[in-house]
This record gives sequence, structure tokens and C-alpha cells, in this order.
Amino acid sequence: MLRVQSPGRVNLIGEHTDYTLGYAMPMAVNLYTVLEGKRDENVNIYSDYFREWRSFTLNELKKENSWIDYIKAIYWILLKKKYEIQGVKGRVYGNLPLGAGLSSSASFELAALAFLNRAYDLYLPPRDMALMAQEAENKFVGVPCGILDQFAITFGKRDHVIFLDTDTLEYEYITFPKDVSVVVFYTGIKRELVSSAYAERRQIAEEVLRILGKRTSKEVNESDLTHLPSFYRRLFGYIIRENRRVIQVRRALRKGDIIEVGEILTRAHRDIARNYGVSCEELDFFVNKAIELGAYGARLTGAGFGGSAIALVEEEKAKEFGEVILKEYKKKFSWNAKYFIVKPSDGVK
Repeated sequence: MLRVQSPGRVNLIGEHTDYTLGYAMPMAVNLYTVLEGKRDENVNIYSDYFREWRSFTLNELKKENSWIDYIKAIYWILLKKKYEIQGVKGRVYGNLPLGAGLSSSASFELAALAFLNRAYDLYLPPRDMALMAQEAENKFVGVPCGILDQFAITFGKRDHVIFLDTDTLEYEYITFPKDVSVVVFYTGIKRELVSSAYAERRQIAEEVLRILGKRTSKEVNESDLTHLPSFYRRLFGYIIRENRRVIQVRRALRKGDIIEVGEILTRAHRDIARNYGVSCEELDFFVNKAIELGAYGARLTGAGFGGSAIALVEEEKAKEFGEVILKEYKKKFSWNAKYFIVKPSDGVK
């Protein structure tokens, strides 16, 4: 029996920058997808979450628009690249919530890929695993995500965040303060990355790069946007500022200045809400209430449109903070919200 543990991820700063090959600062977190099983002729997987078996053979890799598509996507990419693999019989479970903006899809993909890598002695290096999982989600599942999620889940390191250049994939581990907890607040609003709003923003960002003749957002200054339509200027201006904020957070963490880190995160939320249009009333409520309750800083994490937000809180106060803010949230909204207290975690293993 082989068991793989694949974390979720939180993006501390650098939201919607990866598909323009900018900077980001994700971390793997100690909420996990677990896949356990053994080699078999075909694929038979039981999901605890959905309480059902799903099966397929390796010659019928067609989308079903269900959770099994993420496993099929991994088989599709491996077979496309001519790796010799067979099936698996197993079970998937864990405590990583689905649809909460913590990248459960990439976590599931990397669980499957790491399982097959070990079960069939493929000897895939981590960088290749991250890139293959991204390609599988882009081209088989049909989600136009960047590399951030897959990279964070593959390269996560306990007690560290990752400063990542999503263009070159050069990265640096930055120590995260041990006396600070990340409170992840799930608004209860599930959101799908396939949604038109996410795809529209990515399309506009890529169009701006094409118009300007630039390859990455790192090469663009706000002055370069002068002659573009106002909507394009507003969206891409956010990306330029967010790239700068990732660098500022790296500098602040190196200094151990968590107060500055928190202030930058809160500014990032105000910017993405006002200028990128991916926040919502519930996310804004959490951020405002978190600051009121004494958090160092707070912001949405993930693609937005619901999902989750994060707050940086003193470790000893994190539990009380979570309970109070959940109570306040439920007074105002009827969603089935919950919170998690997380720390930076090791990657898939």
C-alpha cells in the first residue's frame, strides 16, 4: 500500500500575477489531500468526499465533468509523454476543503502524479511534476491556471514561504515567523476557476502584453499603459503594483517586520477589490473585521469570486480570533463558513 499526502496552498501575496509571468509568494499549508492504494490493471478510485467509486481504463480518457477528471488529466499527460504506467485501485480523502480557494484541484493532481511517480518508478523531478500538472489542468480539465498552485504544492517547505518568479521558476525560501498563524477563512462561497470572469481577466492581461510587445508583467511600468483603454489600464495597473508588493513582502520578511507585511497585504486586498474586481461583499467584510480585531493584515487569497481570505494573527490569539470573526460573519451572511489555522507545510510526499 502506497500513501501520498498532498498539501493545499495559500498565496500570501502575488495574486493574478502568475499568468503574466510575474512574482508570487505562495506556501503549502497543513491541510491535505491523501491518496492511498496500490497498482492495478485499471483505475478504480473511491472518494470519501463524494462517497462514490469512479473507474476508467487507460484507453478511455474522456472528460466526465466530475472529480475523476483530475486523475484522468494526470494519466493523459503521462501517456502523452510516453511514460509506461498502468492503473491504480485506491481511495482519496483528507481535510483540505474543496472549492475553498486553497487549490484542492492542484493538490489532487499532485497527489495522483506523485503516487504514479513512485508506484511506477518514473523518477520525475519536482519541477517537471509541477509543469506537467499545470499542463494537465490547462489542456485536459480546461482550467487556464498559471503555475503557482502546482509549484507551491510540489516545492512547499515547512516554516517557509516561497518567493517565486513564475517566468523563470527561480525561487527562494523565506522564513515565516513561527509566532504568527495564518487564519484561512472560507466564506462558504464555492467558485470555479473555469468561470468567465477569471478567463476574461487572463485574456485581457495577455492582450495587454501582446499590445505592448512584452513577454512578462515584470517588464511593464504603469507609464507603458497610457494609451490603452481605461479598463485595461486599471486591470494591468493592479498586476504591476502586485509584483512590486511581492518584492516588498520579501524584504519585510527578511527583516522580520510582520507589521509591514500585514500592512502590505491589506493594501493588496484594497487594490484587487477596487481595480481587479475579483472580491465580493463577504471577502471585504472579513478583511475589514480582521483589521478591526487586531490582525496584522488580511486579504483574499486565490482567484477570488468567493473562496477564502487570510489574516495574519499572533499565534496565541488565532483560535479566539477565528471564533469571534466566524460569529460576526454568521450574523451577517447565511453561507456555511468555516476557518482553519494553518502553518507553512512541506510539499507533496
